[in-house]
Parts: sequence; C-alpha cells; structure tokens
Amino acid sequence: MQSRLRIAREMIVSLGLLLWLSSSGFAQDVKQEARDAKVSSDLYAVLTNRGLPNQAPVNGLQPLNLFATRDNAIAIEAAATSEQEGENLLRALQNLGLQNGMVYKQKVSGYLPIDKLSDLKNIPSLKFAQPAYKPKHNVGSVTSQGDVALRANVARSAYGVTGAGVKVGILSDSYNALGGAPAGVASGDLPADVQVLSDLTSGTDEGRAMAELVHDIAPGSPIAFHTAYDTQLLFAQGIRNLATAGCKIITDDISYFAEPFFQDGVVAQAVDDVVTNQGVTYFSAAANAGRSSYQNTFKPIPFFDPQYDPSSSYSAHDFGGGNFRQRISIPGRGGQVIISFQWDDPFYSVSGGAGAQTDMDILVYSGTTLLGSLSGFSANAGNDAVEVIGLVNNGASAATINLVLVKYSGPDPTQLKWVNYGSTVAIEFDTKSSTVVGHANSTRAIAVGAAPFYNTPAFDGGLTTAVIEPFSSAGGTPILFNTAGQRISQIVRQKPEITAVDGTNTTFFTVDSPRDSDNFPNFFGTSAAAPHAAAVAALMKQKESSLSSSAILSALQQTALDMDDPLTPDFDYGFDFGTGFGFIQADKALQAISTSASDFAIAGVTTITCTTVSAGQRTLTFNPQYSGVNGQPISFSVVSELSPTTNPGPYTLNLYTDNPIITLKATQSGTAGEASFTYNWLAACGSNSTTNPPGNFSIIGVNTITCTTVTPTQRTLTFNPQYAGLNGQTVSFSVNNELSPTTNPGPYTLNLYIDNPTITLKAAQAGTAGEASFTYNWLSACGTTTPTPTPTPSDFTITGVTTVGCTAISPTQRALTFNPNYSGVNGQTISFSVANEMSPTTNPGPYTLNLYIDNPTVTLKAAQAGTAGEASFTYNWLATCNSGAGRLSAELGTGLQVRVLGNPVGETAAVEITGTAGTAVRMTLTDIQGRILHQHQIDQPNATERVHIPVSGEKGLFFLQVGANNEQRQVKLLKQ
Repeated sequence: MQSRLRIAREMIVSLGLLLWLSSSGFAQDVKQEARDAKVSSDLYAVLTNRGLPNQAPVNGLQPLNLFATRDNAIAIEAAATSEQEGENLLRALQNLGLQNGMVYKQKVSGYLPIDKLSDLKNIPSLKFAQPAYKPKHNVGSVTSQGDVALRANVARSAYGVTGAGVKVGILSDSYNALGGAPAGVASGDLPADVQVLSDLTSGTDEGRAMAELVHDIAPGSPIAFHTAYDTQLLFAQGIRNLATAGCKIITDDISYFAEPFFQDGVVAQAVDDVVTNQGVTYFSAAANAGRSSYQNTFKPIPFFDPQYDPSSSYSAHDFGGGNFRQRISIPGRGGQVIISFQWDDPFYSVSGGAGAQTDMDILVYSGTTLLGSLSGFSANAGNDAVEVIGLVNNGASAATINLVLVKYSGPDPTQLKWVNYGSTVAIEFDTKSSTVVGHANSTRAIAVGAAPFYNTPAFDGGLTTAVIEPFSSAGGTPILFNTAGQRISQIVRQKPEITAVDGTNTTFFTVDSPRDSDNFPNFFGTSAAAPHAAAVAALMKQKESSLSSSAILSALQQTALDMDDPLTPDFDYGFDFGTGFGFIQADKALQAISTSASDFAIAGVTTITCTTVSAGQRTLTFNPQYSGVNGQPISFSVVSELSPTTNPGPYTLNLYTDNPIITLKATQSGTAGEASFTYNWLAACGSNSTTNPPGNFSIIGVNTITCTTVTPTQRTLTFNPQYAGLNGQTVSFSVNNELSPTTNPGPYTLNLYIDNPTITLKAAQAGTAGEASFTYNWLSACGTTTPTPTPTPSDFTITGVTTVGCTAISPTQRALTFNPNYSGVNGQTISFSVANEMSPTTNPGPYTLNLYIDNPTVTLKAAQAGTAGEASFTYNWLATCNSGAGRLSAELGTGLQVRVLGNPVGETAAVEITGTAGTAVRMTLTDIQGRILHQHQIDQPNATERVHIPVSGEKGLFFLQVGANNEQRQVKLLKQ
C-alpha cells in the first residue's frame, strides 16, 4: 500500500489545538484509517474526536460545520455492499441506535450516535458511510410584489382563478419550528389548514415563508409541507409523500452538496417519478451559486509534496501553464467556501456496480503549507466520486487559499468540476461554469432562476424585461451516466427553464430591504422565485385541470419576457443558460392555455413557397394553423380546389391570379362544426414568390423504435421523425402538449396515455420558412411496431461550424465551444469527433475543447448511420476566435446578420440587417400562430440596412423572418 497523507491518529484534537501537517509528524495514514473504518475522511475526524471537530483558526481560517446533528447523533448516508443487502444494513445500523432510518436500494440514511461510528467497520453489509451534509437554503441576503411583477393579479381577475382545488406541496427546512404559523393564519397570510406531513423542531421556517408566497399568488390553493432536511433519502421520500397526499404542484428550495453532478441521484429520480407517474408539475430553485464553478478536462502534471506523501509522486490537475495551484480569495468576517468537487465517475450509492474508478483528493494550502484538516481525501475508489470541503474566514481581512486537485489512484478522469455554495469569492483560472446541478438539473424538474421585483417592468418603468439576479445559478451541467451507472452520450439540459421574482415581502422572513417603502421583511433568492412559479402553475392547473407538466412549462416559456444573460455579448434571444426562456407572466400563460383549449378554428396560414408558373399562375405551398386542437384527426379542404383529406400538410395548389382569395375548411373529430378561413393567397405570396424554390421541408413519417407498456393505460414510446427537404441546418422539433421545442436530433421518448392515441409532431428548419406538422397515431404504431421506411439520404457532409463561445484560459490557450452544421441528415445517429482532440461521441453538441493557439486548425469528423463514408471539415478555430466572433457566430460562407435595436418593441421595431449588399432581402413578420402580419422587400440593399417594421395589433410575441439568397434568420419580437 502506498504511503499517503500521514497525520497523527488524533488528527482533530481538543478545542483550540491545531495540528500542523508535516512529513516528520506523520504517525498513521489517515486515508487508510478512514477506509478501514469504512467512513469518509471528514466523518473519520468526527469519529477520532468523539464529537464535532473544532480548532483554532489559521490565518483566520477554520473548518465549517457542514454536519447535521441531533443531541449526540450525526446524520449519515451509508451504502450497502449490494442492493440486496440494503435492508440488512438498515437493521444493523438500527441495532447500533440509528434513528429515522430509511433505505432505498443500497443506500441507507439516518441519525447514528457519534460514539457508535467506531463500530461501523464491524458491519459486514456496510461498504462505506459519509455525513449527510446539511443542505443549502437557496435564500439570498435578506410579499408580495411578485403578484404584480408576474401579473398574477391580472390573471386571477381576467380568468377567475385562485388555484382552488390544486394542492401545492412545499419542501424546505421547517414550517413551524419558530411557532409563527398561527399568527400567519390569523393575519390571512396563510391558509388555515396547511397539511404538515413532516416538520423539524428547529429551523428557520423558510418553508412557511414559501407558503406565504404561494398563498399570495394562489390564495385558493391548499398547501402541504414536508421537510427536505437531514438526508437525501428523506428528501426523496418527502417528494413522493407529497404526491401521494394529492399535491399536483410541488416546489423545493434545497440543494444537497453530495448530489451527483453527472448522474441523476435519488432525489432527481424521485422528481422524475412523481412527474411521470403521478401527474405532478415540479419546480425547483435553480440555486444561488451564480457561476461560481470550475469545470475542465483533467490535464495531468507531476505532483510531489512531502506533506501529502513523502515517498510517492502523483498526478495533479494543470490549471494552466503548468500551475497545479488555483488561488481563491475569501472575504473576511465570515466569508465561506463550501466546495463540492466531483469528476466523471458514477456514484456507487446511486447505481451500485463498480462505483468510482478514480480516487481524487482536493487539498487546501495556505501558501505552500498543506492544511489537512480543511482538505478532502476520502477513499473514493469503488464508492462515490465526490469530496466536500467547507471553511470559514473569521479574520478581519480577506484570506487566500490554494486548491490542488490530486489523482491518488485509478485512470485519469475526463471531466473535473467543483461548485462553490458559499460566499462570492475571487477565483483564479475561473471558467464561470454551470451551477445548476443535482435534482434541479433533472429531466422533469423545472429549475427557476430569480429576478428581483425592483428590476422588473412592473416596478421600473424604464425596463422592458426583467434583469437576472447576479447570484442566480446558471445551467449547462452535462449528464454523463444513466442511473445504472453506464456512461452515455453527453446530455446538456436546458436549465434553468424559466425565471420568476424574488425579493418580495413576507411577514417574518428575513429582514426588510431598503428597495421598498414598507417595513415588511423581504425574501431574496431562487428559494423565493420557485414558489412564485409554482403558484402561477396552480392558477393554470385550475383553469385547465388536464394540463400536463410539459404543457404548463411550454405555456410559461412561450409567454415569458425574453431576458438577457449578462455573461454573454449582445442580447440573448430565446433560451440562454442564465435566464432560461425568460421572466414568466401569469396572465399571458393563462391566455395561452385558454386559447389552446378554446373551440377548434383555423387561426392563420403559414405560406411556405409561392412559385411563378406563368404570368397568371402560381404554385402555392402552405400549411393552415389551428387553435383548439384536441389531438384527434383533422380533415382539411379548400373550396373548389382541394377535396377533404386527413393528410396533415403542407398542401400544394396550382392557382390563378384572377382568383386571389380561397376558402379553407377543416373539421376535427370530437369537435362540433366546421372551421373556415378566408385566405388571400396572392397577397401572402408577395415577396415569397420565387422561380426556383428549394425542396419543401416536411415530416414525411415516423420510425417507431420501441413501445413499452408501463401500466394498462400508459406506454413509453421511443421514435424518430423522418424528414424530407433537409438543408443541413438546425431542426427544432416538438410535440404538442408533450415535448417542448428541442434541437436534439432524437430519438425521442415520451410517456403517453392510451386515451390520447394521436399526437401532433412539429418541426421548423433554419433557412426554411414555416413549420412542418404531422399527426402521428402512435397507439396504432405501437400495436404493429412496424417502422416507417427511412428515405434515401443525400450525401452527408459537414457544411460549416457555429462558434458558440471562445474564452481565453491563458495567453496560449482557449476554451472553444462550437457546433458543426450538417447537410444530408437522415434523422439517424451521428457520431462526431475531432482528430487528436475528442473521441467519437453521439452527443449532439455543443462541444467544448481546450485548445492551444499553436494548433490553429482542427479537423472535424462525422459519420451518420445509414450513410456510407465519413465527412471531414477543416476548422480554423483560432481565426474565428480572433475575429471577435461572439455567441452564435457562424462560419457559413455568407454573412446575413439581423439585430433588433431594442427589444421588447412598441408599435414599430427597429431592425439592423448586415451582410447582404446587392442581394434582395425579404422580411416577413408573423404572430405565434403563423399569421403573416407584414411583408417587406429591399431589392438593392446597402451593406447595412436599418428598417422599421410595423408591429400592429395586440401585445405579445412575434417572429421576424429575414431571408437573402439561401440564408434565413429568425428573431423574436416582444411587444409590450
């Protein structure tokens, strides 16, 4: 056994005594002792100290107490040697005095007497144990203004909703530990009958503050509470208990430091379970860590320190330029650092099996002196890939530490990541990476960012949209393993999905802010934003009780005020990892679901192409747009031109210009009557007319891959749409009421009920006008499981690169994020690689590489299933970086660029168009239903053209499509 960090057995000694680590003072190998005791290194410190460690400060620095304790017991999370041994381990721990014990597969948690920690090594069924670290409240420095900021007051008035009949479940630390709930009921700030399933006897009652916010927005909603404290297993059980108690909306504000970053843990699985199987819509606070995170590929360099091990050398991570130290400055007078350090290995406690293959340590130095009692060096191999450290600076001035990330054993990891849950600190080699992790990053949770009420249009007349809190956590954390511990193609989920309001009033939590004129305390943080969003969902659910979680999210996203991510250049249109899809608006969301549930109608027409056949004749391709769709078949016809058909379109007609208006007709199964629409096709043709149109983009069929029976009434369906008319640009795919728009190329998996046998697929392709639609009788396809034949693809190639970001890591190194652009895509899996830089992966991107400037070009490779050969593309990434290409700049040969000069807009939108000198530019403004509102063409544009587009009619979301040559750009216009 290699000699390791050697410290005397009494590593953490009596109050006030600090043991400095030096090569001459080592008596035992602490890491090996902790392994022999079957505990983590920090739990071993509690074991040897026979209580919580406490020590005198070093340069103001002391360990931070991250342990959850009751009397003389400490909360632990233990792992059995196998899933089958979980129950045996629970009984063995209960025999030692474990209280509040819970078991899930191989994971066991509860409160164990501290004096029994030394007996853990004698339990045959125990693999390892670690502390159940106290979770983090996602509360800021300090209601409800949120009612006005989110326009929930308007929604309640306009639609007559209060949330009645929609129970909202809340998970936080405590509800009535402080005894203030009766006063809240008496003042009308809480409902009288809050159902408390489980509570703490000590806590801050942040859960009660969340309940006050819910009651402000949805005063008719019943409320239930369950503590999420103590352990991850209790949190997960609380989620399921609330769902069983009838909660259709659930929200939490808790982050556990040891939740996996790269894999869905037990809490994330519980969220997915209740959303998928019990019809819950789940909102989670995104967290308050901003971008206080470091993430990079592991770059090994030799490391030797006799304080760490006097006899062996190891590999440490090179942060840049051969430097294995990362400097962090911690503010004085209570500044904290709480770091969860993880790498790309699966967690044994989640998936069993082999567990982590690599053992990593996180070392803390003051200058060049190793502070072992502040470091993390648990035995990770075969266990969980995580180290958690916490320290506080009680000195009067800032203190500087150095972090060193050391590989003790095992293969080199690929990804390293740490997240700081503590104070705002200055970080050397800062990558400003994602901090939405754990269950907030799960598939079914809706992660909510925060914007303060005083930075919203309702409270600042100079704003047209909300401004994100600087501490609101950013998304982008990749999922690299499934719950079975198998490595999968990287999945990056769109997180956070939305932003809601914080900083609003409560009766007691926490302190008053000078940003308002009253004396009520203000509740800041994503902890306040999440219950606001949950309450809006309760209003929506009352209005339309059949709404699924995905339908609620879709409506919130589509009607949100588009916001800007301040970290990126220029305004971010649509989704971004800082603000999601934007700041939710309750009244607009209620309007959206009311429209979708109204009588069936033809709401407009998307004109796709209009080709001149002769002076008096045109060939027109179009798609009708419907409202009030119920998922049943639609029969469409055109009076005197097209007989009734259930083909979902697009439709093509040969029409004469002396008949400029046609009448569209449609009937929907299950809906009475016939919808009618008068369509001035000749006016719509306008500048859309062309004599050489591209192939029509459409969904031509579906390849049904698998169909699994979940229950007698539910199926899990996996499928891929099949397209025609692909141009190699990005395709955005969605399923009405089931799947929000995504550029993931599929396959797609949905959980569907058999009482809804048909679904409507939608797709839009960049560079192609209009939206493709296809009615898919999935239940019939399940019965036959006959796949639709795949069309013969055209030549598959890499046509260019979209450069997403280029960040300087050091004078000679850049972090590059990019996406390849393809043509000849057939809908099958694409394997992508970069020669000498990245191994083949089916992850759809974006991809991130750390590159050195002495290698300015890289070779991209891609192979597509069903297509012979390999595509190759030489990418001069350094030239792109040096050109100042910012977010979403593209190497596409031509340079059509569209910029809205001020968004949201009023009655007109000022638009700047560049890169089209001498080429006709076509502009089409449509509403969200596809109706053409304005068209304009510039036949001989200058290099830069500024035009004013009239945006008439009601306020809302509009789309401006700008086309030149074979390029097309679409931007969102938000009218207020």
